[in-house]
Amino acid sequence: MKVEGFLDVLCDALGKEPGTLTCDDTPTTVEEWDSVGHLSIIASLDEELGVPVDNEGLRKFASIGELVDRLVARNALEK
Repeated sequence: MKVEGFLDVLCDALGKEPGTLTCDDTPTTVEEWDSVGHLSIIASLDEELGVPVDNEGLRKFASIGELVDRLVARNALEK
């Protein structure tokens, strides 16, 4: 999956319109990224990419861009 598709997966997980999230977004800039949204992201990572991430693992990333970079490094996403 390419990064753009992944951003749309995150939009879906957070109940946002496709194309509204960027790699610069953070939990503090996305109102829907609350505790329920956080769990939805974890589930989406597992379902869509087959990448298991726990709650603490996701909290380590300060932005979507950092998460994307890590997933690219793990060959779970294409740039």
